[in-house]
Amino acid sequence: MTLAACGGSDTDDSPSPTPSDTPASATPSATPTVDPTVLTDLSSIDVTGDWGTEPTVNAPYPFKVDETMTKVVIQGTGTEVPSATATVNMHYVGINARSGSVFDSSWISGAPTTFQLSGVITGFAKGIVGQRVGSRLAIAITSSEAYDPNGQASIGVDPGDTLLFVVDILDSELAGPVGSTVTPPDGLPVVTETADGVPQISIPAGLAEPTEVGVQPLIQGSGAALQATDALTSHAVCVTWDGTEYYNDYGSASVTDAASAAVHQALFNALVGQQVGSRVLVTLPGSVAYPTGNRTPSIAPNTSVACVVDLLFTQAYS
Repeated sequence: MTLAACGGSDTDDSPSPTPSDTPASATPSATPTVDPTVLTDLSSIDVTGDWGTEPTVNAPYPFKVDETMTKVVIQGTGTEVPSATATVNMHYVGINARSGSVFDSSWISGAPTTFQLSGVITGFAKGIVGQRVGSRLAIAITSSEAYDPNGQASIGVDPGDTLLFVVDILDSELAGPVGSTVTPPDGLPVVTETADGVPQISIPAGLAEPTEVGVQPLIQGSGAALQATDALTSHAVCVTWDGTEYYNDYGSASVTDAASAAVHQALFNALVGQQVGSRVLVTLPGSVAYPTGNRTPSIAPNTSVACVVDLLFTQAYS
C-alpha cells in the first residue's frame, strides 16, 4: 500500500518532449517572423491517416489560440478518460504552432507512452479528459497552459508559443470497477457501498481470522490480467480484523504500485491474475499481512486484515 510508489508513469512537466530536427508529418514549416494568425476554432487544422499510425498534419502556421481547444478527428467508443489525474496510454506528436516544427513524437520514438495526466502541462490534460479510448484528437494549447512564462528552450518553445498536439488514446484508467457482480460465499467480511460508490468493509462478530490468503472478486472485470511484473493503478480500502479502517484512498487520486516497490507487497501479490475492471476482496492472515506489526498507522504484530481493491489500469513496470 499505499497500494504506493509510482514506477510506471512519466511525471515530467510535459509529454516528455525530445527535440526533433525532422518535422516528420507536420507541414509546412512557417517563417518565424510572420505574425501568427489567431484561430477561434480548429477547422483549418487537417489531420489525416489511420488511428494508431503516424498522422499527417497540415495547419496554417504560424498560429496561436487564446483558449485551449480540442478537435475530435476520429471518435473512439472506449471508456472515457475520467479525470486530470488519470493514467493514459497514447501515441502523440507535438508541434510548435509558431514554427510548424515537431518537437516530440512517440511515433518517432517508436513506442506509445503512458502518462499520469497530473504530471503533464495543464492544456494537454485539459484536452484529453472526457475523451474516449480509440479517439484521435487535435489539441491546440495556449502558451499560458503550456510553457509560459519562460518557454522551454531545450525543445525550441519560446514564451508565448501555442502548441499543437495530435493524440491517439490507446488505453485509459477506469473511473471505477466495471463488470459483472459476483455474490461472495458466506464466511467472509461484508462489503457494502456508499451512495458515491466507495466500498465499506465490516467484519461480522465472531468471524474467524483467515489462516491463508483469500481472494474473492466482487465485481468481475474483463480487462487485462495483472501480471507480477506490472504496475497497478487502483483504489483501495483496508480494515484490521476488529473492523478498524486504517487505509482508504478513495477520496484522492488513484495510486500506482508495483510489487517491487509496494509497501504492502502481500496485497499486490494476491491480486496478480485479477482483471482490470474488477473489485476484489482480499483477506490476509496476520502472519502474511503484518507479521512484525506496523508503525504508521499503528498495527500490532500478526494482525489480520481485509482489503477491497478496484483494479483500474495496468502497465508494464520499468
